[in-house]
Amino acid sequence: MIARRTVTDAERRARLGARHLLRRDTRVTRVEDVADALVGLHATDPATVFLSAAARLARPTVAEIERGLYDDLTVTRMLCMRRTMFVVPTPLVPVVHASTARAVAAKEREGCRAFLAGAGWDERRYAAVERAALAALERLGEAGAAELAEAVPDLREKVTVYPGKSYEARQAVGSRVLRVLAAEGRIRRARPRGGWTSSQFRWVLADAPQTRPFPNQGGSAP
Repeated sequence: MIARRTVTDAERRARLGARHLLRRDTRVTRVEDVADALVGLHATDPATVFLSAAARLARPTVAEIERGLYDDLTVTRMLCMRRTMFVVPTPLVPVVHASTARAVAAKEREGCRAFLAGAGWDERRYAAVERAALAALERLGEAGAAELAEAVPDLREKVTVYPGKSYEARQAVGSRVLRVLAAEGRIRRARPRGGWTSSQFRWVLADAPQTRPFPNQGGSAP
């Protein structure tokens, strides 16, 4: 007969604290090891990534987290689970893309297509503007949304959303188009303008998620 063992709330909390690197003796030195332990760090608010990682790093610094995000690219910010931004270990990107991000990207494209149709855009114009944005980004190497809009004037066009409502607003085409390209993994967010809390990201071309390697190194194996 198998003896039953009760796991108390205190033991459960202790195990979770160790698994999530919250105990002082479990803290790590690299941001990629933090992302690996948690699978992903919530990233809709840019500051959340830094705070989540800092709570689990033995020596937390902005420079260490930016190293992984923008220099070594060992962690990747992507739109995926719950249609929310997360930072995940880069070797895990193809798995996350296949499991959730690809479906999210398809919905983002469908929504953008409907958004642009309201402004009289057809599929041909949408595709042409995407090609122009990617070509401009390849030429510039790295650019913010405003710089891309200067290079591709169609991105500056604005569309009225919720017309006649108290919350009627005008939205720029560029933000929607770039969001779709990022969701599909064709461009990625580079170092933002300003400090680590800034949400004004620069953009660069990115490898397709399906083509990224699965290196077996450190704590980042899938």
